[in-house]
Amino acid sequence: MINVLIADSQLLTREGIAFILSGMTDIHIIKQITNRVELEQMIIAYKPDVIIVDHLDTAEVKRIGARFDFAHMLVLSNKQQKSEILELIGLGIKAQVSKDCSRQELIQAVYAAAKGKQFFCESILNTLFGNKIRGKSIDDIPLLSSRETEIIHLIAEGRTNKEIAEKLFLSIHTVKTHRKNIIKKLGFTFKNTAEFASLIQSTL
Repeated sequence: MINVLIADSQLLTREGIAFILSGMTDIHIIKQITNRVELEQMIIAYKPDVIIVDHLDTAEVKRIGARFDFAHMLVLSNKQQKSEILELIGLGIKAQVSKDCSRQELIQAVYAAAKGKQFFCESILNTLFGNKIRGKSIDDIPLLSSRETEIIHLIAEGRTNKEIAEKLFLSIHTVKTHRKNIIKKLGFTFKNTAEFASLIQSTL
């Protein structure tokens, strides 16, 4: 059973999510809350497998991620900029859907989040990749590995390849390879490496 906590200030959004997920026999809505003041209290009380929240700021993501590693966050948001989506990816958020996603996408996102897997709805993918993903299924989009996510954090801190290599006990060549793979997966060309790093840094 996947236990889900819904945190959203909008009544219709909360009720809509709960209604859609209530049709799934292996998903249980344990609580709906209206504000973030209650969020950490409810996480402690109910220990949810998945926390569905509207857009989080950087400080909240870091705080919740540090305190509650047993729960996975699914971010539900209105239209986001590419930089905002990348910011959340860099902070380790693997599941993101927009509020105009389909019923099936929401359900798939919950299942993916519960397993700690990455999931983006079509709207988020279009914002990230544009026409590059047309004709592909969501499963065709490469996922970031845990090492790649770790390196994104260090890039965002302004670390050089040498500093990243020393911190992670890797060779500089290995770090460069990881950076190229990250850029390729997120739809950036190699010539935009500096732009990518500065974009992530500017959103933190």
